[in-house]
Amino acid sequence: MIAALAEAALRSFALGGVVWIGLILFRVRNPHVHMTAWMVVLLASLAMPFVMHWPTLTIDRMPLSVPMRDEAWPADFSMLERPQPSLPIAPAAAIAPMVKRGVSIDWWMVATTVYACLAGLMLLRLAIGLCLTWRLARAAKPVKSREMIDADVRVSRDVGGPVTFGSIILVPPQFFGWDAKKRLAVLAHEGAHVANGDFYVLLLASLNRAVFWFSPFSWWQLARLAELAEIISDARAIEMIDDRLSYAEILLDVATSVKPRPMELAMARASTVRARVERIIAAAAMPAAVGWRKRLWIAAAIVPVVIVSAGMIAYRTPDPVPAGADLGQVPAEHYHPFVNFYAVNFNVMGPASVFAIFREGDEIYGQLTGQRRLRLTVANDGTASYAASSGEITFPVDAERRSSELTLHMNGRDVLAVRVAEMPAPTADLVSLDQYVGWYRIAPGRVLTVRRDGDRLHVQETGQGRAPVLAEGTDAFSVHGDHLLIFLRDETAGISRVLVHNATSGARLAQRIDAAQAQAIEADFARRLAEVPDRFREQVPAARSKEVILTGIEDLRRGTPNYDRMSAPLAASIHRRLDELRATFVALGAVETIFFRGVGPGGYDIYGAKFENGTAEFRVLLEPDGKAGDVIFRPDGNDELGGIVSCSEEANVRGRAGTSPIRIMLYNETDDDIKVFNLGADGERKAQSVVRSDMTWAALTTVNSPWVIADKSGKCMEILVPGRQTRFHNVEASNVSARPGRASRRAVPIANGEAMLRQYIEGIGKGQPDYDHMTTEVANITRQQLLFDQAIVARLGALRAVSFRGVTALDSDIYVAQFANGSAEWRIGVRNGTITKIALGPNF
Repeated sequence: MIAALAEAALRSFALGGVVWIGLILFRVRNPHVHMTAWMVVLLASLAMPFVMHWPTLTIDRMPLSVPMRDEAWPADFSMLERPQPSLPIAPAAAIAPMVKRGVSIDWWMVATTVYACLAGLMLLRLAIGLCLTWRLARAAKPVKSREMIDADVRVSRDVGGPVTFGSIILVPPQFFGWDAKKRLAVLAHEGAHVANGDFYVLLLASLNRAVFWFSPFSWWQLARLAELAEIISDARAIEMIDDRLSYAEILLDVATSVKPRPMELAMARASTVRARVERIIAAAAMPAAVGWRKRLWIAAAIVPVVIVSAGMIAYRTPDPVPAGADLGQVPAEHYHPFVNFYAVNFNVMGPASVFAIFREGDEIYGQLTGQRRLRLTVANDGTASYAASSGEITFPVDAERRSSELTLHMNGRDVLAVRVAEMPAPTADLVSLDQYVGWYRIAPGRVLTVRRDGDRLHVQETGQGRAPVLAEGTDAFSVHGDHLLIFLRDETAGISRVLVHNATSGARLAQRIDAAQAQAIEADFARRLAEVPDRFREQVPAARSKEVILTGIEDLRRGTPNYDRMSAPLAASIHRRLDELRATFVALGAVETIFFRGVGPGGYDIYGAKFENGTAEFRVLLEPDGKAGDVIFRPDGNDELGGIVSCSEEANVRGRAGTSPIRIMLYNETDDDIKVFNLGADGERKAQSVVRSDMTWAALTTVNSPWVIADKSGKCMEILVPGRQTRFHNVEASNVSARPGRASRRAVPIANGEAMLRQYIEGIGKGQPDYDHMTTEVANITRQQLLFDQAIVARLGALRAVSFRGVTALDSDIYVAQFANGSAEWRIGVRNGTITKIALGPNF
């Protein structure tokens, strides 16, 4: 809000400067013309926060050549399963000494508070002045006399001189003892104020000053309009009595007795009367009156300046012509690597998690569902290791050849992995394609449809386009040579599942479902896609969403969740994690308050909750029947700030259990792998995880339970103590040694952040994001949310402006994008021309 008001004030100042220069250049001296011009500027200033960015000049850029877009391919997307490392929350433990931490000051919040307080005081003063003067005017007695002008004149003992309030002229009891010339001059002056509506003009100027109190221009506007109103009224009074020197004497006499209230328009104030008297004496002639037609021409001349001061320039890139669009049929490309797929124990890694092991010549690679394909490192003892974001996975490399089962070692635990598929050898045998045709649930809210078209199969994910497949062997097919489908058979030799491997995000198992189930999922997806844009734009919670969260919290605290009020996938997820969730909610304590924060881009209602021992965020998605389709829960700790501790203190830092649960998130921006260790109560490193460059890592832990961030050799870089100021943390090699206590924060935007965001929004709107300028993680997020984000951008309309609002703890720039039909908040991180982080909608 502060940034928007400051921008509006700056634009108003620029508008006023242009008008001021124009009046000087054209040697305009008539106060009526000046008054009209500055009234137009005043109205524009009050409207500026609402109209700025609306007038838009669109300039076309030269189109860029882009590669031909691949046919749409299913993007792995699961709203329910996000495996994260976690530590058990103990009921109690010895508390270690507090670590040193810095003081967190949110300067934007400080500025907002100061602004709100001063603006509130000025508005309160204005309101009190109006109220008191209104009561004074109501108590005054009307004056009936033939000498009175056609106005509402009242006498009041509470005024020392003639004043105007609205359309009422208030005079003191001494009024009847003045001579006729003085009475006529006073009534002519105050009558001119009433006729010109000066009270209402100055009331708007006072309101403008209260809102933009930090802008010197708003104070100058009020003073200038008041000065012009007096000049015009003085001219009218002089015209009536036809005696310039006598009127000057009358002004001096009245000025000695007037003590106006805040909202009274007094005839003569001691602070301005001297300048007015000098002007009256020096003037050779009275200013000519200006008719309404001329006033309209003056306003019309200023309107273009108002439009320019409120407008912006937007750049549009015409739709690019895909390179190679006329190259004809692209030759089919087969899938080359030999690969084995292992289903991992669901209780540990989440359902449908698959670990793939690739062999290409002498090289061996691994890939876990939702993560990148990485070359495995093999130690001298034959142990292969895969650096998963949730912890390093190791296994005997020769066991992978000998057995259909693998024992994966991760975070100090052995996890059983069963081989479910392998890349079959090519075969020339003809098989019936009809056995593969059907529907497979690839994610809780998405279906993979397999259709036959002649002698070929096509696959299509919910909301995506069709893609042809190429036979690779028995029950195996590929798309574009790098995406793989292997249909799996049950004990009756029927096709019951399909393994879908995406080169970017790994493999996933999809269960076969019937037509009715598929139609229900497709219909629900279409409903959400239609509802989300309006819900996101309006930011209004769904009916009963708050009740669903409160009821679910209490059920989980008791350990008795009502699975009938959940979708089947959510119920399965809650059942599997019941012990962990119950311990978390018991540690948080009773709910004290819960409040709505907004609607996310996927249609989730976002709530913040204050517990007895901490805070948390909930995102809930309701189904048409009122059931909870999905719930995302993030504990945010308590009021403890946390901080960054020097590595030299590692020997003295101890973990603290039994405190408030908190989910921490790290982003690795060091251009190399980092390792993360939790420090236990004994000071020993535990729960090792490897975080690749430009990747995010998250963990459920407790406040003040320290984590060592080390380089890939294990050498400590810094120690993070979880708390409110460190729950989001950016790991940067350049800053590690220079920030004791807390992370440093930029105050200015990234150089090319706005341009990258504009290109990103433009790509989303066209359905063709530039994935080449994103990290793998951001590309996955973009693919997953593309349909919803595209629908939201379409509903918001043309992009008009982007304004910088601040920097997050993860070093992302916060922008508010103004569209034709609304606005939206975006957060973007950019490094070396690549988008490293992106988020749309309310984030806290």
